[in-house]
Parts: sequence; structure tokens; C-alpha cells
Amino acid sequence: MSSALHRVGQFWRHASAQVSPVESADAERILGPNLVTLFFQLPVNDQRHGLDVLHTLAQLEAEPSRLLQQAALLHDIGKSGAEFSVIDRSLTVVLAALSPGLLDRLLRAQPGFARRHAIYADHARIGADRLRAAGAAELAGIVAEHHAAHPVSEVTRRLQRADTRN
Repeated sequence: MSSALHRVGQFWRHASAQVSPVESADAERILGPNLVTLFFQLPVNDQRHGLDVLHTLAQLEAEPSRLLQQAALLHDIGKSGAEFSVIDRSLTVVLAALSPGLLDRLLRAQPGFARRHAIYADHARIGADRLRAAGAAELAGIVAEHHAAHPVSEVTRRLQRADTRN
């Protein structure tokens, strides 16, 4: 039941997401001029999620490194090209949990949805590629493994702890 309530809360936070000017300025300060454009390419709900992960890090750690803060803000950067709505995401999560076969049939029947879902599902690799192209190789390594069951990087493990709470 608590998982279902968590998902309902997630849906609401994503559907009603906003980012304040102060939060945008914080993101600019943390990311710097080379990376902040990637953050602002994210839909507002993904910007909000990154900021929430950043806030959680501040609660978990006295002084998170700049790299960890940047990872919090940009770990889902690969989702920016998916154009996967909050409804799409919710539908995918519910079907994957309750009826994977129905999700497979939906993906086969709806090529546009399947394309967006493929980008969404592969967002860690896509995001890492984008970060490497932006000259942020170390950050790319963290983003690449942020959904790994056993990440190599301690920074990634710390990111995962904050991300799972959001």
C-alpha cells in the first residue's frame, strides 16, 4: 500500500511541478554555464525531480560534492527527448507492475508510444552520451549507472539513495 501511495504522490508532484526563480538560480550556480542548458531542456516536472533529489541530498549529507549535486540535477537528462508525459509514465509504471504482457502489446500496437518508451527506458545511456558530448565525462559515468543494481561509483550509490526517496 505504501508503494501505491508513493506512486500517487509522485504523479501529483510531476503533474503539478513548478520551479521557482531561486531554484533555477541554484541550478545555474551548481551546473555552471556548460551544463545548465541541459537542465533547462528538461520538462519542468523533471527539473522539479532533480531539484527534489538535490534537496534530499542536502538532508542526507552535510556537504554533498559539486559532482553529486550536478548528478542530482542531471541524472534524468536522457529523458528530455522522450516527450513521455506524466500520463505515459504512470501508465507504463502501472502496466509494468500489474500486466507486463499488456504493456508489451501496447508497445507493439502503438509505434509512437513505443519509440517514446524506448527513449525513456534507455535514458541513463542517452543522458550519459549527452553529458560526454558536453565534456562532462565523470558526470556521464554516474548518470550511466544510476539505475544499476550494483553501481561501481560511491557517488552513484549516494545519488541512488536520494533518488529512491523522490
